[in-house]
Amino acid sequence: MNEQQTLAAEGKSQLKSLHLNIKEAFAAGEDGHAMMHALSQGVDTLIVILWQRVAPETCKHIDLVAVGGYGRGELAPQSDWDLWFLIPEETTAQMNDDIQKLLYVLWDMNAKIGHAVRTVKDTILHLKEDWQSATAAMESRLLSGKGEIYAELKSKSTTFLARRKRKFVEAKLLEHKNRHQHTGDSAFIMEPDIKECKGGLRDVQSVFWITKVWYGVEHADNLVQHGFISAREMADLIAAQDFLWRCRVGIHLLNQRPSDRLSFEMQAQLAEAMGYQAIKHRPAVDALMKDYFRNAGIIARVSGLVLQDLDEQLHPKLWQITRTVDDNFTLKGNSVGLANPAIFQQDPLNLLRVFHFAQQDHRRLSSATLRQVREDSRLIDAEFCANPEAHALFLRILRHPRNVAWALKEMNDTAVLGRFIPAFGEIVGLGQFNQYHTYTVDEHTIRAVGEARNMKHGDRVKRLPLALEAFQRLKRPELLYLALIFHDIAKGMAGDHSVNGENMARDFCLTLGLNDEDAELVAWLVRQHLHMAVTSQRFDLSDPEVIRVFAESVGSAERLNYLLCLTVSDIAAVGPNVWNDWKGSLLSQLYHASKQMFANKSINPEIFESQRLARIESTAKISSNAKAITQLLNPWPQRCIAQFPPNQLLPIAEMLFQSGFMQHKTDMSVGFHIDHERCDTMLIVGANEQKGLFAKLTAVIAAGQINVIAAYAFELGNGKILDVFHVQDRQGKPLMVEDDLRRITSRIENMLRSESQLSPPKVAKIRQHILMGRVEVRVRPLPLASTKQTAIEVTAADRVGLLAQLAYAITNAGFDLRGAAISTFGERVVDVFFIQCEGKLLNDAQIATLSAELKNIATLKSKSPEEATV
Repeated sequence: MNEQQTLAAEGKSQLKSLHLNIKEAFAAGEDGHAMMHALSQGVDTLIVILWQRVAPETCKHIDLVAVGGYGRGELAPQSDWDLWFLIPEETTAQMNDDIQKLLYVLWDMNAKIGHAVRTVKDTILHLKEDWQSATAAMESRLLSGKGEIYAELKSKSTTFLARRKRKFVEAKLLEHKNRHQHTGDSAFIMEPDIKECKGGLRDVQSVFWITKVWYGVEHADNLVQHGFISAREMADLIAAQDFLWRCRVGIHLLNQRPSDRLSFEMQAQLAEAMGYQAIKHRPAVDALMKDYFRNAGIIARVSGLVLQDLDEQLHPKLWQITRTVDDNFTLKGNSVGLANPAIFQQDPLNLLRVFHFAQQDHRRLSSATLRQVREDSRLIDAEFCANPEAHALFLRILRHPRNVAWALKEMNDTAVLGRFIPAFGEIVGLGQFNQYHTYTVDEHTIRAVGEARNMKHGDRVKRLPLALEAFQRLKRPELLYLALIFHDIAKGMAGDHSVNGENMARDFCLTLGLNDEDAELVAWLVRQHLHMAVTSQRFDLSDPEVIRVFAESVGSAERLNYLLCLTVSDIAAVGPNVWNDWKGSLLSQLYHASKQMFANKSINPEIFESQRLARIESTAKISSNAKAITQLLNPWPQRCIAQFPPNQLLPIAEMLFQSGFMQHKTDMSVGFHIDHERCDTMLIVGANEQKGLFAKLTAVIAAGQINVIAAYAFELGNGKILDVFHVQDRQGKPLMVEDDLRRITSRIENMLRSESQLSPPKVAKIRQHILMGRVEVRVRPLPLASTKQTAIEVTAADRVGLLAQLAYAITNAGFDLRGAAISTFGERVVDVFFIQCEGKLLNDAQIATLSAELKNIATLKSKSPEEATV
């Protein structure tokens, strides 16, 4: 073993010991700062000793400097060690050789090294081109050397930044803004990157970088001394940062690789490692994430206030004067200030008045005002909440024609909303432990109100023009906003959140002073907030009885308008790309059919035919061969035509037309259409009718390890069948690789030609996701979903091959599978199968037997060690 190998082995052993110490400290509950500081000190000692042994002479002439996170003394177990070798203007070959020797030793230790070898002159030139290097220089520490070169660099870099502080600050503010937009622009995302997301560690670093340069202070504590940030804000910021540091250390220890993403699997492991306990019906992971979101919210709020204050100084509107509007508020431009800081103490109702005042003319609250509101929000007590004048003020905020969602967001960020509606305070920072919802419950709720506001102003015309029309018919939009505020407010409580939320909404509305009719409407909307989405996506909308039952449950055209607006807002606020044209198309169909029911007191079959013809016309208009497409689609049944919006129906029709399938020139047609809006690929299969066709197709798809997120089966007449599958690859992306598409097409065509017998699908062993075990398996008949076929709904954990297994079981039992509606909600799938037995509905005994078999298939088997992910 040569010297390099010997040093590397010794270094690796010492590093292993350092990591073991950190692991023990983490298990003992040590705070984040102490662990990161201890690891940084240990690495300091290790590097310096190795450097001295590798280059006993060279180390005297080179200043070795730690920069970046290592320079701040914030090393996590899998962090990079960023080093600068500051060399004199005149160097020797030996110096370069010695630097390489040290780097080789560190690399052989499997240390993650970032390094640069520069003179002071080179470094200053580099600072001019790269602001990242400027922040690295700010956060540097001398590890080894005389320090003369390093002192020169510090002096020149400080002067450099002082002269260019405006450019530096503007660049960092833009970088800060872009980073937030790139990571979702929310501190309340369910799988956050705790370093880069809004409310993450990078936000704290950005505040310190920017304020240090702008205000010319050396240490963060100086910001308090100079009054740039309050002592309480600094204490909150440091405590929140320490919590995230502790989380980051835990993630690195558990992952054994550099990662800062708090995935669902990692959340479960980290909750256990940090000692969180389940409380009643809430698992331990919920308590961890509640703490995470509270601390991320603090970082987002405090850093936002500091940077807003700085932005006001950076771009002072000198021509604008501060004018006193009344005894309470001042205005400078559109920035709302306080006539005196004691206005909330003098009259706590001003805590609501300030938001109503700011709603006008797109005003915003100054950083000083936001701070004071947050500080005095504790004045909102039971007496305040019972005050009729407070109720009137809150209703005025909801009834204001502008900025309702903005006001509610600011009220939430300053704790006013959660104190005024204590039940809302319970869902602040409450995570939704599933892959469907992107945000916490409170963030989703505020965004839903924002979606309704966009609807009001026509910003969602392209999304669903009908929603704008329905919103304009609402007599009291504030009732919609109240329903949205309460629609998920009971999440986190035991029991059905819709039922619990209904009662809470009714009580609050009556407390506000609404009349019984309005309070009941809000309560009903909360209770039924999933009703329209479920009916449109899972029920047979071509069945007049389905429409009749739904319309009767709604009761009136007025309620229908409210429910549509609430449904669209709720779906759109779940997360990016959750809304799509398919959902809008189904909602439109259900809305128009129900509206006709209210107008005529009965279902006129002609309404379905007129809807079908209108959809065909809309599809033909976007086609280059309108006549041919119209002729092809005219014989198709209502259920098929209505299932797809024109932009999906057209590629289906074009493929079947171009292949000659509908003209009886071929017995089959198989093709794909990539749908970028839905982020999936549409697999289209036209074939002659054969027993078990749908089940056979799902088996072929499952064998290709392809995930089905939606599927439909239709009879087109003349013995022709259309099956459409929306599929994704294992990463949740559209299938786009040409070789993969050709392979699947070939397999399907071979299966269709052979007319092979139905056989059990071959499904690979699944790798269970942590969330799959939390999905309750449920199988139940849906008698209201169709009067023509028996509908059976299966809710289970989604995995490749499940649809194939269920379809096989139905067909193998001797039943005819006439259609299916597959809806995927993250890790949960809801499959609705439309089934007949010799052209008739299934009897009770058949339903019970089949349901038991489907439940057995859908139930996850116990995980083996090699299958488990956590």
